[in-house]
Amino acid sequence: MSAVDVSPLPIDAALPDLTAALRGQQCGRAGGAAGAGKTTRVPLVLAREDWAQKARRILVLEPRRLAARAAAERMAQTLGERVGDTVGLRVRFGSKISSRTRIEIVTEGVFTRLILDDPMLDGVSAVLFDEFHERSLDADLGLALARDVQQGLREDLRILVMSATIDGARIAKLLGDAPVIASEGRAFTVETRYVGRDTRPIEPQLADTIIRAMRADTGSLLAFLPGAAEIRRTKNLAGKPRRADDRCCRALRRAYGRRAGSRYCAGPARPPQDRAGDVDRRDLDHHRGRAHRRR
Repeated sequence: MSAVDVSPLPIDAALPDLTAALRGQQCGRAGGAAGAGKTTRVPLVLAREDWAQKARRILVLEPRRLAARAAAERMAQTLGERVGDTVGLRVRFGSKISSRTRIEIVTEGVFTRLILDDPMLDGVSAVLFDEFHERSLDADLGLALARDVQQGLREDLRILVMSATIDGARIAKLLGDAPVIASEGRAFTVETRYVGRDTRPIEPQLADTIIRAMRADTGSLLAFLPGAAEIRRTKNLAGKPRRADDRCCRALRRAYGRRAGSRYCAGPARPPQDRAGDVDRRDLDHHRGRAHRRR
């Protein structure tokens, strides 16, 4: 297993201490500021250790499916492979595992089911708890079960807790005074620019802001919106800005109904009203029905 796309990361300086600590002990805690590269670099390095060769897999726990997929794709890209080869993914409703898989990225809930079905964790050399500072019930239960298996059934099982902000001393004490390995992070200067609001819905406003920002500066952009529908509409508007207003109106009519969508495009972003000033119940009921069907 050799890396193809290896760019330097802040965690690299701490990797010798981390690997040495896990050779002598069964538990460890890796800390450091966000952006150090713990998620995508540590599992690849540990998989090359002699103690990891004795078993087939290293399990890496992520708090959410989105984070698990992103981590698996990045590690596979580093190796010049696809997800399902050396790096596999096991999440609800979508797993990519093969006989060649050495590193499995799983969600915390999936790990709980795995360890309950197989308390010995046969074929697993290490369990890595990533982003442990988010402290979910599944993560706490998973760590307790893994520690119980390690103390009672599998003394050779390695446990590593990785977090950027959690109290390292308390976790280290829980793991039997495990060594704490810290690394520097990567931070960037943040500049705040206020662009204001107008009477249009949020989608065309944000799409215009994205277009202006991408024209003014180089690099990538991360935008936050309240829901999946707003994300899709903003993506459609920002993708082809020449006819953004027309596409916005069509998207709003599909989402809220023809009458309500037209009124949103023509005037301030407020619930449609009839001549008497009351809320148009037909449009709102139509919108609620569409929202219920989407759920």
